[in-house]
Amino acid sequence: MNHSHTWEDFKTKASALNLKVDDTKKYTTYLLEGSEQTKKIRDRSLKNDKFLKENLKERIERNTIGYSVEEVVKLWNDKESIQEKGQEKEIEMLLEHWQVTKETEKDLVVTIDTAFDNEATIKIPARCVDKLENGQYKIFIKKGDRFSYLDKRSPANHKIMVGATVAKNLQRQSGNIPLYSDNVNIKLKQVFHEFDFLISQGLGFDRSFETIGEELKATYHETEKQLDKLDTKIIEYVEQNKSLDYVDTTIRDTIKNLKLERDDLRDTLYKVDKNIQYYQKSEQRLEAYQKNQSPKHKARDDDFEI
Repeated sequence: MNHSHTWEDFKTKASALNLKVDDTKKYTTYLLEGSEQTKKIRDRSLKNDKFLKENLKERIERNTIGYSVEEVVKLWNDKESIQEKGQEKEIEMLLEHWQVTKETEKDLVVTIDTAFDNEATIKIPARCVDKLENGQYKIFIKKGDRFSYLDKRSPANHKIMVGATVAKNLQRQSGNIPLYSDNVNIKLKQVFHEFDFLISQGLGFDRSFETIGEELKATYHETEKQLDKLDTKIIEYVEQNKSLDYVDTTIRDTIKNLKLERDDLRDTLYKVDKNIQYYQKSEQRLEAYQKNQSPKHKARDDDFEI
């Protein structure tokens, strides 16, 4: 949508990203091929009106840069890669050596406690594990990761536990507190990458450039909201536990990790702010360039030609 210059060009690029756009009938429909979506969706059924054909065409006509299909596919793949790598580390956590039943080249076999004091084993892929020199393991998993586990009392029963629940179970065992990363950072990296891509095209800023500016501002406000929520969470946690002994390592580790999350968010906010400033300077350079290219200025330049 940001990188097409005609409706037909949009359909071609959508097709290259496995999005089938069919406008041969009364209603325009979309189908994401290779996904869980099995039925076409009408544009009028979508919540966002910007995906209506007439609105899309109007939006596309405002673009001035014509990116090739190959460039759009590369940009999309890079964006997906950034998101996947970022989300692989949604939850960071320490495992003690006694929590690990077996270590292989492919995975780490870990014992977890389930309901009714039952024990079960799950496998954490080796790519999500760092073995530390002190014998501990650092794991990186997603909240929505699905882990199949076997109940030791009922080996025939295969069940599923998501990453967020796995982290809570492991925390109950060892007392090690999970560290959660923020999705704003992932979004920010994607915006930066697209910004760099546009700059590499030679300051040909059009509607795509404006969209990035809007995304930067939205990311800034989203980060501010997350910071406010986290500050409130820290205050509430300290208030709830102020009567307890601060020597309790669980309380100390929880506060420490909450502060780490806050520091990470503050760093994100700083990066967004710096890039908004850079964006604004680029915008000023663009305005100056366009002003110098106007017919009026060109005429003045011609007056000095001999």
